[in-house]
Amino acid sequence: MQRIASLSLEGAPSVVGMGCASLGSRIGRREGLKALNRAFDAGITWFDVAPSYGDAEAETILGEFMLARRGQVQICTKVGIKPAQTPMVMRVAKPILRCVTGWIPALRKYVSRARPMAAKLPISAELILRSVDASLQRLGTDYLDVLALHGAEPDEVVHDDIVAALERIVALGKAKTISIASSLESGLIGLAHSSIYRIVQVANNPFQPLLAQAAGRLPMGRKVTFVTHSAYGAFGALYRLRDRIESSTTRLQILRDAGYGGNTEVTAAAFLADYALATNRSGITLFSMLKKEHLDFNLWRLEHLPERNRVEQLARALLAA
Repeated sequence: MQRIASLSLEGAPSVVGMGCASLGSRIGRREGLKALNRAFDAGITWFDVAPSYGDAEAETILGEFMLARRGQVQICTKVGIKPAQTPMVMRVAKPILRCVTGWIPALRKYVSRARPMAAKLPISAELILRSVDASLQRLGTDYLDVLALHGAEPDEVVHDDIVAALERIVALGKAKTISIASSLESGLIGLAHSSIYRIVQVANNPFQPLLAQAAGRLPMGRKVTFVTHSAYGAFGALYRLRDRIESSTTRLQILRDAGYGGNTEVTAAAFLADYALATNRSGITLFSMLKKEHLDFNLWRLEHLPERNRVEQLARALLAA
């Protein structure tokens, strides 16, 4: 297995982060702990979680993982989305459902549709203070490396009471850094309004090139770290690109000429990983890597990463062809 520690500055977070949205739902505690340890052993030190993730179990599982290594990892959790109230029958049936969807992956979409949806909460100073304390307890730690406003609206990131609550959280040592994990618009408005925000977390793939859209729009002199997600799945990027490749021999040949091999799904996944990593070299790129083969695949792409200009040229050609 490749390690990525050598690709990060000493003491800095890994350039690849692990998204924990399925920790506790699609993957259970035992396998989840194996996946977290496997990622850590490969050099990954950034773990992204939220109270709503994994049917509200992800923070607890992640906390168990980091008990003996708190000073070696960076944790980002969030505030703003309420965990779904999963019916007891679904909770009891989760181990069975995991086995069934493991055998028949096509059933996973039906299980996902049956699961109750998490709900956006109005963000307030009171919610922030209450949510942070609850997350710290579930994670088994006394501080967060990053607290992110989850799905925050533009008017929320500039609200004086919310900014004051975030400043208080930092002053108390409960969070080191504040992030906006929402739309690019909310992120840019927040950055322009207050220096409390130092990280912006957004989707980034050829169909949602939000980092490219942010270029030239950042406040003058501000140093901002971008954490990006949805390289493959949350917005259907993998299957959209696969379908575009399969529907056009021209698009397929563009990628073959650039050195991408394998079947069309593998080709699409490889290019999407390259795009996500190459366009965010100075930030952190999140992947859900709960299976060993997914971890190995992403780390191999990182080790053999093409230049950003080349990847962006290919993306334009694929979308135009």
